[in-house]
Amino acid sequence: MVKDDRLYRLLEVDESASDSEIAAAFERLCAQYPETDPHRAQIDYAYSVLSDISKRAEYDITGKTGKKIKRSRAGSNRNIDKARSILNTVFLLGAAVTAVLFLLQFSGYSTTPFYWACGISLVIKLTEYILRLIP
Repeated sequence: MVKDDRLYRLLEVDESASDSEIAAAFERLCAQYPETDPHRAQIDYAYSVLSDISKRAEYDITGKTGKKIKRSRAGSNRNIDKARSILNTVFLLGAAVTAVLFLLQFSGYSTTPFYWACGISLVIKLTEYILRLIP
C-alpha cells in the first residue's frame, strides 16, 4: 500500500513529528494564511486529523481519513459481508454449544469437548475480525 502523507505535507512536518511540533506548525501556518484562504481550510482539516491521537493513528495505518474509510466501506464486497455474517452466526451457535459443554463438565463429562469448542469459536471469531479489515 502506498503511504498517503498529504496531511503531513500540508502542515509541513515530518510523519514522526510530535504533537507539539504539529501544533507549532499549525500556528505558524495560521499566521501566514487568512481564514478566508482555501488553503487555510485544508490546513485546519489536516490539523484536526493529526492533532487527534485516534484519527492520526487511523490515518497513519490506512493512509486515509475517516470520511474516505466510510465511503469505501459503503461499497464493500457483498461476498465478504455475507461470509462475515455466516461466520458470526456460526460463532453464536458455537457459543451456545460451548455453554452447554461447560455445564456438562460439572456433571462428570470430559472437559476435552469444552476446550475444543472454545478453540473453534476463537478461530471463527478471529477469522471474522480479519474479514473486517478487508474494505
